[in-house]
Amino acid sequence: MKFSRDEPYDEEAKAAGLNIISWSLERSGPLAGGGGWYFQSVNNAIGSDGDYLRVLDVLAQDVGIVGMFSDWPATVTFYANCMDL
Repeated sequence: MKFSRDEPYDEEAKAAGLNIISWSLERSGPLAGGGGWYFQSVNNAIGSDGDYLRVLDVLAQDVGIVGMFSDWPATVTFYANCMDL
């Protein structure tokens, strides 16, 4: 599955001189257990725990976020270490 952004909100925010900080995806727990309430808006796009990294990569590389809040920082830390961020 290829992840990409469909909305220009990031471009408008950057044009206004704003930096983008996102929130991590792990708040409700692993997807193997259903993911929980917080995944309802992305349920069609995320089907496995590995998809967290794909979404994070789109946020970092395509959207250009400058930071990520996290309830459980292991995924964000793993990504940042692998990408030398």
